[in-house]
Amino acid sequence: MPAVQPARTAPEQPARIPATDSGPPSTGGGGRLRSAIGWSYVLTAGRIGSSILVTFLLARLLGPSEFGLVAMATVYITVAQTLIQQGLVSAIVQRDRLTPEHLDGAFVVLILAGVVIGGLAAVVSPLWALANRAPELTAICVALSPLVLLQGLSIVPEAVLRRELRFRAVAIRTLLASLLSGAAGVVLALAGAGIWALVAQQLVNAAVGLVVLWWVCPWRPSRRPRLAGIRDLLVFSAHSANAGLGLMLSSKADVLFTGLFFGPVATGIYRLAARLPDMLVDVTVRSLQQVALPSLSRLQRDRAALAAQLNQLQHLGALAGLPVLGILAAAAHPLVTLLGPQWAGTEVPLRLLCLFGAVNVYGVLLGPALQAIGQPGKLAAILWTRGVLGVATLAAVGTLFTGYDDVAEATAVALAGVGMQVLVTALAVWVTVRRAAGASIVAFLAPTVPAILAAVAAALVPLAAARTGLDAGPVVELLVLGGAAGLVSGVLLWATDARLRRLVLARLPRRRAAGSGATGTGAGS
Repeated sequence: MPAVQPARTAPEQPARIPATDSGPPSTGGGGRLRSAIGWSYVLTAGRIGSSILVTFLLARLLGPSEFGLVAMATVYITVAQTLIQQGLVSAIVQRDRLTPEHLDGAFVVLILAGVVIGGLAAVVSPLWALANRAPELTAICVALSPLVLLQGLSIVPEAVLRRELRFRAVAIRTLLASLLSGAAGVVLALAGAGIWALVAQQLVNAAVGLVVLWWVCPWRPSRRPRLAGIRDLLVFSAHSANAGLGLMLSSKADVLFTGLFFGPVATGIYRLAARLPDMLVDVTVRSLQQVALPSLSRLQRDRAALAAQLNQLQHLGALAGLPVLGILAAAAHPLVTLLGPQWAGTEVPLRLLCLFGAVNVYGVLLGPALQAIGQPGKLAAILWTRGVLGVATLAAVGTLFTGYDDVAEATAVALAGVGMQVLVTALAVWVTVRRAAGASIVAFLAPTVPAILAAVAAALVPLAAARTGLDAGPVVELLVLGGAAGLVSGVLLWATDARLRRLVLARLPRRRAAGSGATGTGAGS
């Protein structure tokens, strides 16, 4: 992708937010929001597309043990990153009035936190290696500890871009970092670097992303940053940081306990099986999540409008997310076969985690909705509930299934995760939609029923294919199953989702009319 150079002021006077209080920028009606959603999909689809390709290449070149060790180290570093990243990002994006003092104060605090927490992460890493009975984890955790400081340096400029719905700039940064880091990881793996190829991939991704982010963001800290503005952000950010810690515990407990109880091979199998559906949810639903907080925040004083916007976003998320997860479940066996014999059996937890991802489609947008309403405390309570429940459940799974083969251990963790996700997502929908937004749960869920049917039909395609006696190589089987599942889900979705048909058909006449108008104007000029 060619480098893009945004318009800048003179180098010695970088662009800044005005000194007076200013509200969030207008979304410019539906047009700017649609543009933001479009660029958010470009951002995530490009990043995940390149990530999927790189993940497959590295999985063939390396093995479950290498993936597992890096996953265990990444969980450790993620804890440190979570301590600094969650609260202030949401506070900056959600706040009605934002001044340079707010951003300057946040930036100074994040740099100091990145240095201190990153240093502590490196120093304490031998204890994490000891807990996991994997001495090699120490060097990996120390090598990854700079990620904490790099994260701290990127938070404020990225939050500014997201607040302004400037997802084109964020897309450029994310795509370039993903492509370069993926290339670095594959080259090092081919050169025989082993596990260090995965480590280098993460470091290059963060470093390139930081450089590009500061290039495309017009905001710069003042030469004499002031800490006074940080006080106004602390109340909201304290709740959001609490929610972030709960999210970290609830979302990383599976990898954490798989490593503690079962070791790196089972962790690698589970992590790869979890990564594929998670990447699809990233592309389809978390792209909307990135737009949801700034767009819903502008409706925080109109709960009816906020509920309608949330329902619309959830419908779009289900349309995009559920059918592709069904297709992935259908193609799981040939997909795993292509990775090599070291990954044999991974299709079992992969199919279960597709179900996990399908349930997660209904939870991704609820956090931004609670934050937009100004109730991050409820979000924190939900996430901590899931975290505590997850710790207890996974500790029990680890105790009961220790000594089984690696695939069985990874499958047990996946099954436990599905059960927890169903319970917590049901609670989150009730708290967010019914209690916080005062809206109807039926109205929230009903438009997504066609997407559910399409996903189920896609996932069942292998059962029909088995009756045909299909016995080809993994590439042919992948193409046949994936294509058939995609066709079945697409036809069923179009036949059953009237809202989708209206959405598509309503846009076609406008495009034809616009084309006719342009032709007529040209003829008469």
